[in-house]
Amino acid sequence: MSVMAYREEFLGRVSGEGLSHVLPPPGTSASPDTAPEVSFERPGADVVNAAIPVIFIGRNRDGLWVARDAEGKFGGLFWRRQSALRFARRRAATTGCATVYPRARFELDTENAGSALAGYAGSAKRFLTRQTRRLCVAVRKRFDSEARRLASATRYTSEH
Repeated sequence: MSVMAYREEFLGRVSGEGLSHVLPPPGTSASPDTAPEVSFERPGADVVNAAIPVIFIGRNRDGLWVARDAEGKFGGLFWRRQSALRFARRRAATTGCATVYPRARFELDTENAGSALAGYAGSAKRFLTRQTRRLCVAVRKRFDSEARRLASATRYTSEH
């Protein structure tokens, strides 16, 4: 059986329950700091048979792809969406799986069974982002200081 993908319309709009409560309101975007928590609840039995594993695939705050099963037994971080999908297929090789793509970002809360380097990349990205911001502030201060110095030097020479 292949991976079955379904959208939140089947979960929220049709049955009135499911993942729709974790999605940001239409027309708004949730920042990674204020993003709502993703509920890893299995969809109802009317949507997915209880024997079929459910795997959530989405992005985390660093933009890496996360694959995590609904029960929290396994999960992984990946560079590409296709790698996360392949991971899901491999983990559910005998029975296949249902794949849920929540809109909200979520973090991996189990041991990373995916790309070992992807976890380090997220940490490195956050570190480099902080350092870049600090460098930009230092450059701006230096630029403003030089601009004031040149402005005062220009006024001084025009007065004399």
